[in-house]
Amino acid sequence: MADTAINLNNVRLSYVYIFGEGRTNDSGKRSWSLTALVPKNSPQVPAIKAAIDAAKAKDAQKIGKTGIKSPLLDGDAKDEDGGYKYKGDENRGCYLIRASNYNRRPAVVDKSVQPIIDPDEVYSGCYANVRVSFYGYNSGTNKGISPGLEAVQKVKDGDRLSGGGANPSDIFTAVEEDFLS
Repeated sequence: MADTAINLNNVRLSYVYIFGEGRTNDSGKRSWSLTALVPKNSPQVPAIKAAIDAAKAKDAQKIGKTGIKSPLLDGDAKDEDGGYKYKGDENRGCYLIRASNYNRRPAVVDKSVQPIIDPDEVYSGCYANVRVSFYGYNSGTNKGISPGLEAVQKVKDGDRLSGGGANPSDIFTAVEEDFLS
């Protein structure tokens, strides 16, 4: 049987929440998460599908055989109105894998496998190697395979996908002291 854990190599990151306290969901549960964008033509896709199938086989008793949600989301999927289900041009031609960890913050390292402490170093738009481990879940009416987020290795910078980060000197001018009185 194939392993349920896999490294997603040189994937673009989106919705990165992997530092500090992470995020808190509606029920107050804390998590650290990210979305990995994997090109559909990536040679990794068969291995990813094999890891998902291995998780289905491993957790078959828990999840059953029908109605199982897949963690491999199609970035080209359309909604009922004909628009893209997952907004953002960066999603086109990619599979999206939303990985989370509800127990602990994942290890985050640089190319030299040294810890990254500055949260601004790993952002939506950079490229990374991401270790995920697929597992089955069944919460009554909701069952499927989910990717657990284990570790992240930033491998290169990329164009940021999120706003913010404006250079203050590009948008403001110095204020004279007498102007403030």
